[in-house]
Amino acid sequence: MRLDRHQFGQNLSAERKRLNLQVNEVAQACDIKPGTQYLYEQGKRVPNADYLESVFKLGFRPHALLPSATQTSPNVDIQSLRDAFIKTDGECRDSKGRLLDLEYRLARFIDILTLTDAELLQQTSR
Repeated sequence: MRLDRHQFGQNLSAERKRLNLQVNEVAQACDIKPGTQYLYEQGKRVPNADYLESVFKLGFRPHALLPSATQTSPNVDIQSLRDAFIKTDGECRDSKGRLLDLEYRLARFIDILTLTDAELLQQTSR
């Protein structure tokens, strides 16, 4: 399953507007720069787990930001999203510790979020 980063950015922007929040307000609440928020909304950067946790506390809806993940896994909550982001961050680095390609990281995030524990164990044992 793939997550389209541009669609994610559009969803993020739509949720911010639904909540009548300005970019600066979201950035301040999430302890990021407004420019970073713009990059997230344009699909040019992907936020980390701390950011997602912060926007969910502001009222952003997981099913609105990540519809494909939440449709295939109805038990998605903030903690499972955070855990999937942390696992993705750890797995998606090269031998020098640099993050791998964004599209690959997004696809892996969705896989981690939607696969069962047994399926994940099977993948890691290959």
